[in-house]
Amino acid sequence: MIQRLLYKRLSEGIQKIKNDPSIIESLFGDLFELDVAEVNGIKTAFDLKTPKVIHGYARSESEFPLYSIILGNESEAESYLSDDAGMIDDMDDPDYLEDRLSSIWESTFQIMCYTEHPDLTVYYYELAKSIIITADFFSWGVLDFSVSGMDLMPDPRYIPENLFVRQLTFKAKYEFQRIEKDSKLKRAFKLDGIHVDKSGSPSDVGPVKTLVKIIGATDEDDGNG
Repeated sequence: MIQRLLYKRLSEGIQKIKNDPSIIESLFGDLFELDVAEVNGIKTAFDLKTPKVIHGYARSESEFPLYSIILGNESEAESYLSDDAGMIDDMDDPDYLEDRLSSIWESTFQIMCYTEHPDLTVYYYELAKSIIITADFFSWGVLDFSVSGMDLMPDPRYIPENLFVRQLTFKAKYEFQRIEKDSKLKRAFKLDGIHVDKSGSPSDVGPVKTLVKIIGATDEDDGNG
């Protein structure tokens, strides 16, 4: 699930920064060219108030600062004919001969950066953005993704009082594949009659051309033709 992947990447990134504060120096000092005093202040704040990661909106009793991961929307972006993605032909697979169904989905997630100070919100937003855009999502089956962001107006429905929030938006396309269980039970594995190519010998069927070959048969031929 994409939200679990975002949670994992954010958590790993936060721990990496915790273990190596020079990442903050590289981002805010070298890239954004903030002065040394401000960069040191960010490092101190991050060490004292390391953000947590949660699923869902923050509550008034939550501990801040934090990142909350929220599903904005998702929909099926592309589909195949009957969602057919072929049959599993690996004999070692427990789902051998079952049908695969697949389609391409697009999901949008909001990563809400909550803190109790406006400057800290900006710093933590930039850290989250850096973690997300440098993470390897493709090795987890994500086909494409994009990142954007915005400030949010105070709204008591979504933002606890006296907090500042900036939103990071993550859009991803990925394949949603599933197995149609028991689909192999609907499939014939053995045929009888002159249309079946048993041995390839004319003595089996006479002059009739036998062009049907059985794929996936597991029972031995009973010799009835």
